[in-house]
Amino acid sequence: MSGPDSTSKSGGGGVASGGGELTTPGDDDAVWVAKARRGDADAFGELVTRHRRRAYQVAMGMLGHHETAMDLTQEAFLRAYQSLDRFRGEAAFFTWLRRIVTNVCLDHLRKAEHRTPTTSYDEALGVDEDPDAVGLAGTLEAPDTGVRRKELGAAIEAAMKTLTPEQRAAVVLREVEGLSYEEIAKTLECATGTVMSRLHYARKRLQALLREHHEG
Repeated sequence: MSGPDSTSKSGGGGVASGGGELTTPGDDDAVWVAKARRGDADAFGELVTRHRRRAYQVAMGMLGHHETAMDLTQEAFLRAYQSLDRFRGEAAFFTWLRRIVTNVCLDHLRKAEHRTPTTSYDEALGVDEDPDAVGLAGTLEAPDTGVRRKELGAAIEAAMKTLTPEQRAAVVLREVEGLSYEEIAKTLECATGTVMSRLHYARKRLQALLREHHEG
């Protein structure tokens, strides 16, 4: 089964790299939001069409499971629709939507974490270096059809699952979405220093696990 648009009229399957979308969203998102607030279901459908690929990309990066990412992307859009009256337009529509997607995924991961606890190192770490100094060298890019790239993709996915939900979110928002530390902090509603700590630990752990995979 392919990505969220495999059955759409546009025919594009899978997640476009770099957050590509079916329709290039522009300033007129506000027009569609206004129409949707007045009860125009087609207008909200346009917003879904514009942003579903990128929303799915965030969810898939955090969850590593296609069906769950699809389900939670749909849930995020439902929450967005139900909360349109609270969207003030101070940020871009997708910025607001991305926060909803992230929170929906965090809620899911935290519930799963209670069922299968993971080791958590986090804000207690003191980070004096720039977290970006511990680079992943594009390791979150989707693997191609080559066997070695597929194996690497599986290793990355497995390594991501060893991180706490908050660390996963920070990595995806930084590496996939390209957000600044300040933007990530705003999305996750935490301090910038907390974001740096989470990224520092997450990258160290991912590097160590991927090194083990390579050497194994």
